[in-house]
Amino acid sequence: MHMNKSRIEAFSDGIFAIVMTLLVFEIKIPNLTGPATNEVVAGIFASLWPVVLLYMVSFLVLAVIWINHHFIFHAFAKDVDRQLNLLNMVYLMFVVLVPFTMQLTVSYSEAMLAVIFYGVNLFVIVFISTLMTRYIWQHKELRQAGLSNRLMNQSQFRARLSLIFYPLGILSALVWIPASFFFYTVPVIFNMVPGTLDFLERHSPISFD
Repeated sequence: MHMNKSRIEAFSDGIFAIVMTLLVFEIKIPNLTGPATNEVVAGIFASLWPVVLLYMVSFLVLAVIWINHHFIFHAFAKDVDRQLNLLNMVYLMFVVLVPFTMQLTVSYSEAMLAVIFYGVNLFVIVFISTLMTRYIWQHKELRQAGLSNRLMNQSQFRARLSLIFYPLGILSALVWIPASFFFYTVPVIFNMVPGTLDFLERHSPISFD
């Protein structure tokens, strides 16, 4: 049974908009007991910068995930059936979880388990997105006409990059937590910088054809 693709896209976009907005509420400014001098404000900012940095990383991660979601439903999917919609619902369930795992990491940044939960959350989102892409590819009645192998290979490469680096970040938490955030950030940088796939194809043996 085919479903209304436009409604599913609009619903998903609304979820992303809410979740990305909620991230900023994890930056909590403490109440002052005295006057707000420049020195006090500077001290507050100095104590908050790790939270602000994690907010920025999380926002950019979700931005990349939203771009990928838009790409799946715009460039790949022509129609949506019940199974694809159910996959999308599970996908969104983990997207909505990101502010919680970010708050966990902010509150317990020195706790290995909190950082691992954050990485697992991101990993599951990307993993489900690859399942959606493969499902569309395997069902010709759902995919756009003229969808090329090259486009599919490029999409899969971007996903594999995240599926490699997020587990590296999770494992790094067992040894050194700052390394975890480095590995969580690499896929974001790769996906946000224009022309990375073309550069990689020109300067390495990798081919997407």
